Parts: sequence; structure tokens; C-alpha cells
Amino acid sequence: MKNWTRTPHSADLLTIEDVEVWTAEGVRRHCDVLVRDGRLVEVRAAAKRSMRKMRIALLPAAVDTQVHMRTPGQWEKETPDTALFAAIKGGVGALLTMPNTKPVLDTCSALQLAKAQVANAESRFGVKVLYSVAGTEGQRGEKVTPLEELVTEGAAAVTDDGKGVSDDDLQLEIFKRLEPLGIPFLQHAETLGAEGPLADGPIPRKQGLKAYSAIHETDMVARDLKLLEKVPGARYHLLHTSSGESIPLIEKAKASGLRVTAEVSPHHLYFSSDDIDEGNTSFKMNPPIRSEKDREALIDGLARGAIDWVATDHAPHEISTKTKPFAEASFGTLGLETMVPVILDLVSKRRLSPARAVQVLSTAPAEFLGLSSEYGHLRLGSPLRAILVNPDVSWTVRASEHSSLSKNTCFDGVRLTGTVVAHVTPAGIWSSENLF
Repeated sequence: MKNWTRTPHSADLLTIEDVEVWTAEGVRRHCDVLVRDGRLVEVRAAAKRSMRKMRIALLPAAVDTQVHMRTPGQWEKETPDTALFAAIKGGVGALLTMPNTKPVLDTCSALQLAKAQVANAESRFGVKVLYSVAGTEGQRGEKVTPLEELVTEGAAAVTDDGKGVSDDDLQLEIFKRLEPLGIPFLQHAETLGAEGPLADGPIPRKQGLKAYSAIHETDMVARDLKLLEKVPGARYHLLHTSSGESIPLIEKAKASGLRVTAEVSPHHLYFSSDDIDEGNTSFKMNPPIRSEKDREALIDGLARGAIDWVATDHAPHEISTKTKPFAEASFGTLGLETMVPVILDLVSKRRLSPARAVQVLSTAPAEFLGLSSEYGHLRLGSPLRAILVNPDVSWTVRASEHSSLSKNTCFDGVRLTGTVVAHVTPAGIWSSENLF
């Protein structure tokens, strides 16, 4: 991807000429978008057709509900600057960071430290950062954290991400304590005893590795939803859905009136276990990439709303932890710079409509995080938090060109259709092209 530069906002009227405007309601073609001081002034019919060679669409900036920023204490993997510049290039205008840091975000002092260390980069790049906190102390699954104090301190969600809460009584206690707070619990659905670094497929069979069964996900989802029936006012969110068999469980819970949502990660939408590159351990993530049948079920579930939105599970790791055999390498792959392009690729293949793409990238996750007054929409008079994309260009992902400090992407060498070319934030307009 090309170098990106930032242009400060101006009191002069800026016209973004002859673009498509994508919203959750649909598409308007051949529009002029007028911006002043970073605020959306008007969207009107284009005064003339642009001589620009590429088609450009403007849509609300993406909101990512699962990002490992690695702050505090893990700056060998990612720093606030590298994470938020990756978000800029990827079209992510707001994100929820995960609590498995050093120290774990399980106390108010740890949460305060994370906020303090991210604040400068957040202001400079104009990307909004929200924080999830651990549900159990040290994410050990033994004692519930001071949830009420953490929410008062500004926690937006609760999760032991990376580990499922296995104890029924602890999970029920979390639901009961979060219900009056209105804060969602995000479950990494994995029962104890999961074996193997990969789901069943050619590579684990070739290497003689045990397979990571989907039953560890579906059993925990079923358990969680049964417990949730006892606390129907609590909010439950399934992180990185990987198994097609989880979808009917989620649909049934929604139909019964439970406050349930689910997300899916781009790598689970793009790859199946047949696609795993034996030489790239960035394909080792938790939960693993599963069968083609699962992949198709996930795409279908996202398209029709059974799965609510897409989130990256962006998990940077330094090279020393990923250049090991699959059995020993760390779990995790990057995602911030490829999420929007993967969804655009699905639009190009007619698996998602442009309107549904906006819903799953922005509108739905913004509403989930209480950001819908700022994100997920294009409102006249409001600060414009939006991205410009070229939906037609085909390009090849190169790990070496990622702005994340780590380069562990399973999309390395993949050719995608659709890319982000500019990003409007409160800090200015970031652009890789001369569009203005």
C-alpha cells in the first residue's frame, strides 16, 4: 500500500467530487460531498462527472470490537502508534481493545495506565479507543473482578478473551452483576481440553497434529445461553464465531428474546482449512479456521443477519513467537489493515450488498458500543468519520507493508478486490491518493 499523509481540516469548503455514498440504507451514485472543518455540510448530486479513473465510494468508518493493542506492557508486539496507524490505513475509526495485557486490565489502576499510554496516539491519529476489562482476576477463571468499579472507570465491555469462563457459577455471577450495568459480556467460547493448534484439515493430518474440535465452541455457547435464560436482561456477545453449528444456537436465543449478538472475523470468512499455508504460522489462531462448510455458513449468516457484524481479533506477535512449528507458535493473526478490504472483496463477489457491508463494518458495532451518535452514519452537521474506498481495484496484501509493528498476517500474498484510499478523522484527512 502507498504511503499515507494527513491533511489538517480547513474552514474552507472541501468538495469530494463525484463519489458513491454507501450507508446502511443503500447507495447513492454520482454525489458531491461537501466538508468544512471536518463536518459534513451537504451531500448533493454531482455537478459534473469526474475524470478520475477509479470508482470511489464514501462510507462510515469501520468500528472494530476486538483488537489486541498490547498496551500496557507488550510493546514488543504492538505500540499505540503502530496500532492506530494500522487502524487509519485499514479504515477503522473506533476500536475496542482487549484486556490480556501486562498487567491484565482487571483493576482500575491497570485500566487508567492503559488509557494514559494510549491517549496521545488516540488524539494524534483521531481513532477512538474503548476498553474491555477482564471478567475474572488475571483471567484465571477463579474470582470475578470488581466489575462495578471498572465500569465506573470507563470499561465498555467485559471479557476473558483468549480464555472461556468455564465455571458455571462464575459465569452466572458475571451475568448477574453486569445486568444492571448494561455492559456486555464478550465470550471467547472454548471449553477446557481443546487439543491441537488447527481444526481438522490437510495440514494437521500431514503433520500428525491433533485437531481442535468445534465442539469446544458450541458446547460453551450452549452452556452460556442456558445460563443467560436465568438473567435475561444481561447482554451476551459471541466473539469470533468459527463454527457454522454455533449459528442456530445464536438464532434460537435471539428469537426467544435474549440480548445476544455475534461477530465473525475476516479470516474465518475468507479461508477454509483447505487453504492453510503450511509455511505461514499466522494461520494459527484461536478459534481456528475450519471447513469450507463452516466458511460458507459464516458468510451466509453474516449476509442475512444471523451474525451481526465483523471484527478482526487483531493479534500482533513478534516474529520469534511465530517462526516456530504450528504446535509451538503463538495463536493470532493481524486484521486491522485487511478487514475492510475483505468485506469489499465479498461485495465484489456479490456475497454482501454495499448496504450490508456498511452495517457489518460500522453501523451495528457502533450501536453495540454506544457510539451510534458519532459512528455508523453520515449525518449533516456532524463531524465526518468516514472512509473513501476503491471497490474495484485488485491488489496483493504484503505483510512487509503493514503498519502494525508485527507482520504476522495470514493474508500475506492474497489478492483482494477493494481497498481503503482515504480516512476522515477528527485529526484530519489521511490519504494514500491525491483525491482532493
